[in-house]
Amino acid sequence: MRRILHAVAVATLLSGCGGHPTQPSPAPVPAPVPTPGPAPSAGLDVTFTGDPESTAGATWTCRGSVDGTAVDLQGVLLKPAGPGPFPAVVISHGAGGNAGQYALGVGREMRRWGLVAIATNYTHAGNVPSGAPGTIAEPGASPANGIRAHTTVRILATLGYVDLRRVAAHGHSMGAFVTTAFVSAHPEEIRVASHTAGGVRPDGLEIVAAAPADAQGRAIRVPYQWHHGDQDTVVPLLMDQRLDDMLTQGVALHEGYVYPGDGHADVAQHPQMLERVRAWYAAHGLF
Repeated sequence: MRRILHAVAVATLLSGCGGHPTQPSPAPVPAPVPTPGPAPSAGLDVTFTGDPESTAGATWTCRGSVDGTAVDLQGVLLKPAGPGPFPAVVISHGAGGNAGQYALGVGREMRRWGLVAIATNYTHAGNVPSGAPGTIAEPGASPANGIRAHTTVRILATLGYVDLRRVAAHGHSMGAFVTTAFVSAHPEEIRVASHTAGGVRPDGLEIVAAAPADAQGRAIRVPYQWHHGDQDTVVPLLMDQRLDDMLTQGVALHEGYVYPGDGHADVAQHPQMLERVRAWYAAHGLF
């Protein structure tokens, strides 16, 4: 179900950084409350280097097997001070970026909110080892990247200070594609989700073949929020507008915001986007 915005709120949003006006639709299907899965450490060798409470956070490696698939991954972990238990967020980077670069930007801000932030390198990462599963030919919403995101939740479960009933997912661009596909495939692991500059692929638009399909958008059941600049020439706005339609068809609670004058990179760490994401997470029980 789309969030209903009153006329005054819509006018205010459209006169500022933009908002997606919505219409009433049928009552939402309640989002599943995440529950801990099978023994997360079985078949995994996870090693941490550094202090996750430090400015730079900790790095990690993970090797082994998840659901019968071999994994060989690297990433970054950021943790608030204290014993927890804390809510957490799986952060997914865009093409050419990597876990360290993106997590040390938006991840640090989310840590300030009280979240443990975990990020891994995906097949579309730059300047880091490619890892496994998957290759550079399997970017974005590929099954290989879905397994990588899923593995980060298994790693969170080994820490002892994360509340697995309160895990969010957030990504940008190719990482937004990962977020949509991951949330669609694993609703039992994620309580609430958000992204910037993503969406589902329009028919016949080859350049965004790495984007999730309509069916993946319709399958989402967790509360979902999207953000997109109207001057984005990398991932067209129409892709998030199409996702909005798929979320409506799937009867998922959702809302979206359009940012007038903003391009692809502008929205990634837009201050108002971050405020809206934080409010969305709070409204749906993350903290």
